[in-house]
Amino acid sequence: MPSLRLTLFSVLASLAACSAPPDAEAPTPRPAPSAPLASYGPGDYCAETYVLLQPTTRSNFSLGSEYYRNGDYCAAYPYIKQILATEPLFTGEDPDDRNYLRMASIYEDFAANVDSTNQAERVAYLDSALTTRQAGVAALEREGIAYDSYLRDLREGFFYFQNSALYEDAEQKQFEAFTRAFEAKPDSLEDWYLTRLFAGSAAEFGDEIPNPERAAYIRSLSEAIDDAALRENYAQFAAYIETEAPDQLAIRDSTVQTLLEHLADGTLRGSAVLHLVQIVRQQPERIADLGRDPAEVTSRLAELPEVLAQVDNPQTLNALSARARREGDTARANELLQRAIDNAKSNAQRADFYYLAGQYDRALQVFPSHGPSLYRRAGLIGQAVGQPTTTEGRAAYWCLADLYRDVAARTSGTIAQNSRRAASAYERAAPTREQYFLNPGWRPGESVRASLGSYGSCTTRVR
Repeated sequence: MPSLRLTLFSVLASLAACSAPPDAEAPTPRPAPSAPLASYGPGDYCAETYVLLQPTTRSNFSLGSEYYRNGDYCAAYPYIKQILATEPLFTGEDPDDRNYLRMASIYEDFAANVDSTNQAERVAYLDSALTTRQAGVAALEREGIAYDSYLRDLREGFFYFQNSALYEDAEQKQFEAFTRAFEAKPDSLEDWYLTRLFAGSAAEFGDEIPNPERAAYIRSLSEAIDDAALRENYAQFAAYIETEAPDQLAIRDSTVQTLLEHLADGTLRGSAVLHLVQIVRQQPERIADLGRDPAEVTSRLAELPEVLAQVDNPQTLNALSARARREGDTARANELLQRAIDNAKSNAQRADFYYLAGQYDRALQVFPSHGPSLYRRAGLIGQAVGQPTTTEGRAAYWCLADLYRDVAARTSGTIAQNSRRAASAYERAAPTREQYFLNPGWRPGESVRASLGSYGSCTTRVR
């Protein structure tokens, strides 16, 4: 069966681009053939554009379409605006909402060309694009004309993805739109859209574990994914959050700080020792945030009687391994690490042990969704990318943003927060529309490849 998958670029083409609502004023009367009207585009961006509106809708539609196809949106704007005020569904053939869709694309183009310091004007144009598409759907429904909501949902989701920095509820709106498209045609979405839904599922269903509802949703995503490795990755993560409940400790930072102080002054005793062992194993980044070296803390704990008494406990074995490695006894450290791995309760715990030993790739081999290792790996990829100077090279920043958002979807707490912050920073540093529009000539939504240095390459979307 031929693949039904669509790229957003082809979606934009099939929608004939984009549009905005007619003004709330009375429809403009059609001019007499002998009295064409002069009209200008909106704002400073089109102030010098002068056109003559034609006496018939067909003529205005023909001229507007020609200018639109040629990318001269300032010239197209007055013609399409006139059509929306008089016969908005006119196409010359079967009526549809292409005039609304085109005007929405024009408003988005105007928004992209607004000075970056004038966010209010940019948002005003983007709001016009949204309301125009909504007006087009409403016009179709009033006339009883069938339309494909799937394509429009994809376009709306990408709109919020592309403009996430300008709308507080952008991530939720993006998730809702892509979910509607997924529910309508689950076998038609490309993997890229499914990764966006995976990233949004943490906010939609929560990141707590166990989480059967989110697990069922991610499993449905995995069944629609083409890439075999990613499909297996999602299925494994779904199984993990459905059944496994890590013994994360709900302990305040001030309490953890007290435990660390007692360890430092030699007064840490009893169950408090085992509590701190759990914290440094599960949340090494938390220990680091409090100004301590997780490896050093692990080594100190390994010297305590409470830890030495639990020679079969995988956490104890891992702590002893860390101590041996710190003392330079690599062979002993590896032996103890292997014993900890063999006694571990799950792949997630094994990944924890590999991570604390600095073996991030091994951690991801046994548990591909291990958040701390994914975060470290993303940082290493960022270092490999460096600071490219070309537009094509800086497309890698979009890949890194995608990568960090994926990490955030698999983790919680500090790692998730830092991942979201890193994703936003890379998106800000990525090429702007002005930079990529003419050279190399990309369009929003287009699929492009970028180099990740020694980590190969990636495929991402222009935004």
